[in-house]
Amino acid sequence: MDKDLKKNLQARNVLRVALYIRVSTQEQAKEGYSIGEQEKRLRSYCEAMQWDIFKVYIDPGYSGGDTNRPGLQDLMRDVKAGLIDKVVVYKLDRLSRSQKDTLILIEDVFLTNNVDFVSMSESFDTATPVGRAVLGLLAVFAQLERDQIKERMGMGKEARAREGKWGGGSSEPIGYDYDPVSELLVVNEYEKMQILEAVELFLKGTPLRTICNIFHNKGYTYVGKSGRVNEWDPKRLKYVFRNKIYLGYM
Repeated sequence: MDKDLKKNLQARNVLRVALYIRVSTQEQAKEGYSIGEQEKRLRSYCEAMQWDIFKVYIDPGYSGGDTNRPGLQDLMRDVKAGLIDKVVVYKLDRLSRSQKDTLILIEDVFLTNNVDFVSMSESFDTATPVGRAVLGLLAVFAQLERDQIKERMGMGKEARAREGKWGGGSSEPIGYDYDPVSELLVVNEYEKMQILEAVELFLKGTPLRTICNIFHNKGYTYVGKSGRVNEWDPKRLKYVFRNKIYLGYM
C-alpha cells in the first residue's frame, strides 16, 4: 500500500480490518465451512460493526496444523508492516488447530504489532480483558479437537492394516493394483516380473543405474501416481528394494 494512503487512513481513524478464511477439502465437504459462506458471514458481521474491510486473505485446501500457508503468511507480513488494525475470523480453528501456533500468532504477531484479533463465532475480541482470557481456553479445545481427529484416523488405519487392507497414499506400491471392492492390493503380474528381475540382477552385483538402463532397453514401465506411466530410475528402484510391503508388512 502507498505510504501516503496508509497515513491518510490513520489520520482519518479508519479501522483497517483483515478477514482470514481457511478451509480444508474435508471440512468444506462435511462441515459447511465453504470459503464463500465464511466470507459472506464475515462481511455481514463487519458491516454490522461498521468496520472497513482492508483485505481478505484466503487459504483454500490447507490444514490448520501448521502456519505454512500462503494466505496466512501474506497476512502476517501485512500485520508486521503496520497495514492492519484488526484480524477477524469465522472461528478460532480457522486460524489454527494448534494451541501453540494460535497463541504465538495472536500474542507474538498480532498483539505485539497492536493488532486485535476477533473470532466471530466464539464472540470474543482480544481488545477486551475477557477476550484475552477466553483465548487461552479456546486454543486448548482447538488443539484437543485436532488431537482427537488424529487419534481416530490412526485407529482406523491400524484396523485396516490388521485386516490386510490398503491404507491409501499417493499411489499403490509398484507391483500391485488396488481393488476398490475388496480394498486389498492385488498383484500386477507385469510389474511383479520386473521387480523380481531387478532383484535377481541386483543380487548378482549389477548397479542400480545399470539395471535401469537394461529395463529402458527392454521397454519396461510401471504405473505411478495419477496413473502416469513411468520408466525406471535408480531412486525409484532403491525405494522398491527398501519397501517392507514386499515382505508382507502392511
